Amino acid sequence: MKHFLLRIFSLFCVCTLSVVTLADGGAAESRVESRAWAGAWDTAWSDGGGRLILEQSGDTITGRYPQRGVRIEARASGDQLQGRWFDGDHSDSFVVVLSRDGQSFTGRDDRYGWWSGMRAKASGSAQTLSCATPRDVFVNFVAAANRARDGDEDSWGTAAQAIEFDAAAAPEPRMVQIRRIRELFSVMDLTTFRTWEVATDEPSGVLTLELQQPRSDAVLKLTIRRDGAGQWHIVMPGTDQLVAARKALVAGFGANPPTDQSFKSLQSARDAMRCFLVGSADWDGEGKALAMSTLDLSRFPETLRDTDSELVAGYLFRTLQAINFNGLQSLPNNSSSRDPATVFRHQHGSIVLAPTGPEAGAPWKFTPQTVEQISELYFATSQLPPSTTIQSPQGWVPSATYFRLRQFVSDHAPFLLGRVKRIEVWQLLVVLVVIPITMFSARLLSLLACRLLARIPGVAATQPRWFSWSATVLIFAMVVRTLPMLLGIPERAREFTIPYIGTLVTISGAVVAWHGVTLLSALLMKFAMRTATTTDELTLNLLRACLRVAICVVAAFGIAYFFAVPASNMLAGLGIGGLAVALASRATLANFFGAGILVADRPFRSGDWIRSQMAEGVVEAVGIRSTRVRTTQGDVIIVPNGNLADATIVNQGIRNHRLMNIQLTVVDGASPSKLEQFIEAVRARVQGDPAFIPQETSVGVIGILATGVQLQINGALSVNSDDAEFQAKHVFLVDVMRTADQIGLSLGKGFVRE
Repeated sequence: MKHFLLRIFSLFCVCTLSVVTLADGGAAESRVESRAWAGAWDTAWSDGGGRLILEQSGDTITGRYPQRGVRIEARASGDQLQGRWFDGDHSDSFVVVLSRDGQSFTGRDDRYGWWSGMRAKASGSAQTLSCATPRDVFVNFVAAANRARDGDEDSWGTAAQAIEFDAAAAPEPRMVQIRRIRELFSVMDLTTFRTWEVATDEPSGVLTLELQQPRSDAVLKLTIRRDGAGQWHIVMPGTDQLVAARKALVAGFGANPPTDQSFKSLQSARDAMRCFLVGSADWDGEGKALAMSTLDLSRFPETLRDTDSELVAGYLFRTLQAINFNGLQSLPNNSSSRDPATVFRHQHGSIVLAPTGPEAGAPWKFTPQTVEQISELYFATSQLPPSTTIQSPQGWVPSATYFRLRQFVSDHAPFLLGRVKRIEVWQLLVVLVVIPITMFSARLLSLLACRLLARIPGVAATQPRWFSWSATVLIFAMVVRTLPMLLGIPERAREFTIPYIGTLVTISGAVVAWHGVTLLSALLMKFAMRTATTTDELTLNLLRACLRVAICVVAAFGIAYFFAVPASNMLAGLGIGGLAVALASRATLANFFGAGILVADRPFRSGDWIRSQMAEGVVEAVGIRSTRVRTTQGDVIIVPNGNLADATIVNQGIRNHRLMNIQLTVVDGASPSKLEQFIEAVRARVQGDPAFIPQETSVGVIGILATGVQLQINGALSVNSDDAEFQAKHVFLVDVMRTADQIGLSLGKGFVRE
């Protein structure tokens, strides 16, 4: 049997291995067939990157870097690609591996180390740089280099079109040339210059520029030369010249020379502008927050900052595009200068960068005046035709719905671009159409919600009108809250209406939440009454009160937010006001916390019979401030929870056994034999009554008085309610009276003590 099981197990293993091998072989074959390398790839390596275009024919792969002049020849084998890259006369081997999903690769080559790539969403196209005049070549070089330095690696190849290398020197690989171009631009970026001051022509064919650093004597000299074809190029300075210029320029920054990431601290006008442009280039990633950090929104109401800041950024970026801003290096990059920098000036306003405070280290931002006026500047420049210069600034704030709508109106109904105060006619028309329709729809939805609530068991068939109208306002506000952003309605058109509209919405939300808590507590109470749970009226009342207090607090903070009252002031006011309220209503607070203690300690539940210094009776209802107790006479005693929580409470409603102590007096016929007969009969009666616990019951003579013989009956009743206890005592005493009458004993006046 053992050998048979071993053979079965071996056969199972062989079959499993065969299936796995066949499946893996099929998957491998599928992978080989599905390995497609053709397309555009965004690649990176240790000191650069760029767009790679690959073409595939079977297992033969060819490729090129359009902006770098590098080509690739390789052969694919499954998910591996091996081959060589060629940069002029220079070449090296590489190997890369495609990821399982075919969307990225990782590899290395023998010269530059690691190499990685990711499929590009678009193939892209090489840009041709204009070199017709000295100014053209200089402006386009700076624009392309700025783009490349901030993430668009392919733009280094574009910038290289403007550079003339020493023809007498040994030819350098394209990669080396681009590295030298990066070094040149990093030194140029340490200076401050105005591109529009570069001459448009020079008869001699050679133009010399001196790029200076403000507040120092450091200078970088550049030569722009015309070639035989009439094209102008920047002559690449020698290595020694660049090293010397860098040393002198860096010294001008003192103890805080710029680093690759120091611009994010916003310590100069150039830092702020670069942050905005870099952030705009990565708007859907982390760049949005970076771009927003450059806008001084201090004059905006806090309620509008989140929504309107994106609109401001869109206006600002498109205005910079329209005026073809290429002057990043014209802005000062030294924090020692605190003078505001004007980027653009117009009769409707200006784009100005300035420190946000007089203290050293205060960040630079676009001024509040710029933020307020930027929409007017956008309207004034939106009809300018596109520039022919290399695209700058880099990136693109996503085209919001507002800008697409406005462009559609501009193309098809330009007469609707007229203004009514600060709102354009088309915006006003959309608002007048959308708001009534939305209000009508919100009313229908609120009435439908009331109908649905009425179908819930235990909920009233008709909801209060104040609830249905509050729900209408809330639904309406939720729908139209995005309308200002979609239509680009300016902040100043809403600044004075937002506090009152926001207050109305906040109150409506609080009313809906209040009614929701009421409905929820009623349903939970109904459920608790049907099930044997520890949840009772006291717990639900306390929970309902806490939720209602929370609703009031949230509503108060919401109203304060819309009226621009700082939360710190609200908290301080609550602290002082809370202290005053606490002193003025100590008893009320004591009762509230007493309710919490009763919930936590659970000394009784509704329906229990309790006895304390304040009251004795059945607990009818437990509230937040007081507890209602009904006595045996039918009176209702209202006991404050604070007093009840501190009192000694005897809860007879949760006793396991109920004690019974009865004294009887035999006034006639009390002979020893009759007494013994009577006592035995009572004991037998107790033994046969399931309401009694026999082992805890005793009957006997306890005294002889002038009026008669006293008997004591001590017992324990196994009942769980007052009604059951009363009924058991009644039946027992009637039987005792019958037994005494049958034996010939006369029972006189005694007393019953519980």
